[in-house]
Amino acid sequence: MKRLAGKNAVITGAASGVGRATSLLFAREGAAVACVDIDLDMGEETAAMVRAEGGDAVFIETDLTDPAAIENMARACMKWRSVIHVLFNNAGIAERAEFEDIALEDWNRQVAVNLTAPFLCSQKLLPALKAAGKTGGGAAIIHHGSIDGVLGNPTLVAYSAAKGGLQPLTHVMGFWLARHGIRVNCINSGALRDSKQGIPVRLNRDNRAGQPMSEAQRHATPMGRPGFVEEAADVALYLASADSAYVNGSVITLDGGRTGITPGTF
Repeated sequence: MKRLAGKNAVITGAASGVGRATSLLFAREGAAVACVDIDLDMGEETAAMVRAEGGDAVFIETDLTDPAAIENMARACMKWRSVIHVLFNNAGIAERAEFEDIALEDWNRQVAVNLTAPFLCSQKLLPALKAAGKTGGGAAIIHHGSIDGVLGNPTLVAYSAAKGGLQPLTHVMGFWLARHGIRVNCINSGALRDSKQGIPVRLNRDNRAGQPMSEAQRHATPMGRPGFVEEAADVALYLASADSAYVNGSVITLDGGRTGITPGTF
């Protein structure tokens, strides 16, 4: 039996990378998918790919830096389906700069997408998630964090700070929403730089993640390779499905063992 049969899912950042891989995987596992992204052409392409495989998908263009746009997105999703079983807050942006060179506008944009948007998307979709929570299988919210939010990346200052906020947000949301039958968990991923299916991998137009792993990064990662976006989609499927029915307020690290080793000891 398909693991998400009869479920409805909303996935942000669905135009590429982990979002596209997860949209396709969820649909293959029986879910209807609302693909949310600011990129109209690639977002529509993701939804079309799902439909081409016989799945049910819609695309909703949304600027996640705009609270009003998020509210409109939530209304559109709840008009599409009154019950939402899964929300994957996957969208993220990262812009490289040294600390003293970061403009407030750039800081605010990265915090808006990486931290405020997961909060607002969850809050605005709560009526539909609560409706799913009343059913036997309940509902699931999944945040997509980063090991940069744990370790801190000196070249991704705002990104690291914003992603770091997702971990405690996951814990407190898991506390408050469990009573409504909603589980909340987070995936902290490392370098996801490739795709088994040729899916474009990027964080934004200027900082494409699909670049070769540096020797320093490879050395710091016990498995010696970057992750595939499909591997993150697999973890999202686990957290969205009944297989993780007793997992709540947790953070799963997907980084090839990188954060498990003290730097400089090998």
